Amino acid sequence: MDPEQRCASGTDGDGGALRDAVRFPPPYAEQMLKQKVWSDDTVPRWLSRFAHETPDTAAIVTATEAISYREAFARAERLARALTALGLRNGDVIAVQLPNVPELMIVYFAATMMGAVLAPIHMPYRARELAPLLRHARARLAVCGPALADYVPAETFLALRETVASLALVVVAGPAHRGTLPLRELIEAGPFGDLGGECAAADPAVLCFTSGTSASPKAVVHSSCTMLANNRLCGPLYGLTGHDMLLSGAPFTHAFGICIINLALSVGATQLLLPAFRPDLLVAMIAAHRPTVLFAAPAHMAACLKAGLLDGVDFSSLRVAAISGSACPPQLAHAVQEKMPTGKVMQMWGMTELFMGLNTRLDDAQDVRCGSVGRPAPGMELRIIDDRGNLASDDQSGELQIRGPSVFAGYCGNAAATADAFHDGWFRTGDLACRDAKGNFHITGRLKDLINRGAIKINPVEVEAMIDRHPKVLQSAIVPMPDEVMGEKACAFIVTRPGEGVSLREICEWLGQNDVAKMLWPERVEMIDEMPMTPTRKIIKGTLRARLG
Repeated sequence: MDPEQRCASGTDGDGGALRDAVRFPPPYAEQMLKQKVWSDDTVPRWLSRFAHETPDTAAIVTATEAISYREAFARAERLARALTALGLRNGDVIAVQLPNVPELMIVYFAATMMGAVLAPIHMPYRARELAPLLRHARARLAVCGPALADYVPAETFLALRETVASLALVVVAGPAHRGTLPLRELIEAGPFGDLGGECAAADPAVLCFTSGTSASPKAVVHSSCTMLANNRLCGPLYGLTGHDMLLSGAPFTHAFGICIINLALSVGATQLLLPAFRPDLLVAMIAAHRPTVLFAAPAHMAACLKAGLLDGVDFSSLRVAAISGSACPPQLAHAVQEKMPTGKVMQMWGMTELFMGLNTRLDDAQDVRCGSVGRPAPGMELRIIDDRGNLASDDQSGELQIRGPSVFAGYCGNAAATADAFHDGWFRTGDLACRDAKGNFHITGRLKDLINRGAIKINPVEVEAMIDRHPKVLQSAIVPMPDEVMGEKACAFIVTRPGEGVSLREICEWLGQNDVAKMLWPERVEMIDEMPMTPTRKIIKGTLRARLG
């Protein structure tokens, strides 16, 4: 089957809503195929290629084992056959709640082999968050891990079958649990048999929920066409080859993590696994296994720096440290660069809805790599719209909008959210950005985080960055609070260093000493022990706003 026929086909299973979520207008799909930015690439095709070309190369490495491409393919194929024998079909949704462990990758590979759709679920979620997500995804099978302290995932998922009508089976990666199926046995004893017709690149492949949305889910479905085009086009920006070893600080239950799995797979590289982020574990993994490419969020690197863990450690193996997930203060990026004697810090901006949209380049000057998120990813178009709906000029902040081969078609089962998210074919990201005279983009905040004080829109990002530099402060977040006169005022939530406390007066004096205009100062300070964070280490400001009543 040629690429045009393969990308034009759809699934035959019970996945109408999922198919609709990856269906583009025919003229657009034809354009993407004609330009060769979409292809018939799929995850199984990439995995199969390197299982045959470089079978002994490690596909997966942990602290205790290495799994070759040959073995990864064999395990995934056996699992795919086992799941097919259990009655799962093309288009069925497989939810998975696992840390960054080999089992998650094998389940991902197996799901794509049989044409199922992987729905990764973040590790911190419990029954309250899981139920609406599983229900919205219509998950038929859930894969979970062993007990964690007082949380027993198997019991939670088994109980959820009472309220999630679609959920039929629960598989456990760990000790057996009554009422579940053991993942290890499914992988080891997968029967021989036909997996059915090969899935098409245009079929649904992954279903990811946007961060912080569980009560009213926004489900993003990507086909291999949109998902793998991004990896294929952006991989060369990092100079990736089959000799690289990639390490992700981001969880594989997020689109960022899935993107990193696919980047390694696109060139037959090795994926080094850090089950869960902890500053000392990340540094130890780099020192012990010497990865060549690191993907991490600003919060990951800030935690390592503040703990003094990057001092005296040999980071000479790193060619690239790519920082993404939220806006990165330039001083943080420069500080990381100073620890890399032979490598380069790069930055990337992306979203669940499109994966990578902006990238710096390896040959950019250090100030560009550390001080911006670079230029549009290959094939992507971006624009900035001011508050009057006009194209913004250079250095003028506005809403970042994007279109291109990796942008999703729309939210699954949420027509209202889709209608609000697109304007004239452009996806409205909700991020604020500006573009400098050299064409490099800078993320300046979130549209929904602006504070409307007496009709004056205030962006809190720079104020937060200055508060974070206060000697008593570890982290801050400014959110709007209702005000009868001004409409909104600013409240700063602050996590202090151990044993410290800070008052509103101290914060305002600090801002004044550092030439921050008085109109930008917060009117209230709330001390908290810990910021509410997404799994990719973004502060959930909605949770903070809710605390203000």
